[in-house]
Amino acid sequence: MMDWQALSLACRRANAAYIEADNASKAAFATLGDTWIGQVQGKSYQAVLSVDNAGKTWLSISGTRASQGALMDVLRDVQLDPVAVDGGHVTAGVAEDMDEIWCWAQKLAPEGTVFNLTGHSLGAARVQASVAFVKPEQIGLMFAFASPKFIAADLFKSHAAVFARMVACVNGADGWCSWPWFDRRWQCRAPIPTVWLKNDQGAFQILPDGNQWQGGFAFGDHDIDNYQKRLETLAAAPMKPAA
Repeated sequence: MMDWQALSLACRRANAAYIEADNASKAAFATLGDTWIGQVQGKSYQAVLSVDNAGKTWLSISGTRASQGALMDVLRDVQLDPVAVDGGHVTAGVAEDMDEIWCWAQKLAPEGTVFNLTGHSLGAARVQASVAFVKPEQIGLMFAFASPKFIAADLFKSHAAVFARMVACVNGADGWCSWPWFDRRWQCRAPIPTVWLKNDQGAFQILPDGNQWQGGFAFGDHDIDNYQKRLETLAAAPMKPAA
């Protein structure tokens, strides 16, 4: 059974990861019940480390900060050449900053910390790519909202045991979640049960395999506020899956 409260809260963390000012970021995570540990910002990435009220550590990775004028983030979205990582391949844009993100997180957290991961868009792709940059026993739960198709099938296969701990979520006909649209090198999604949000009234479907989602070109469906609103509706009053 889907834990809608946990999924909604993970989405709110992914949303809060976009906040740039430390004080505002700290306040936003406090409203989620988290103790804010720190934030890292680079030319093309941003992430927050926090600990929830159950003592679990969270690494929340932001997506493309286009509205903040972070042009390097956008550049990462179009760097589609395959790069070999431990167990498979990811796009060059995703791989570019992973070492820096994880070096920061592991220095800030106690040795042996288990990291629960969440992210939206480019951040969701980096959540998935994390399996190649940290030991599997240090990855707990994973939440990927609106991830573009930046991860190759070989990585999903070689790290299948870790991906079994992930929840993937897509919304409507999300156009950027469908990116890259026609590049034959990148047409794979996580082959795990995937939540497909259908409307603001809480309609949804659980797809047995993320590759069953047909995608689309509705770019407004990519907005993380849209994801959060629909998940909060489900968390408040879960519905039966739509046909």
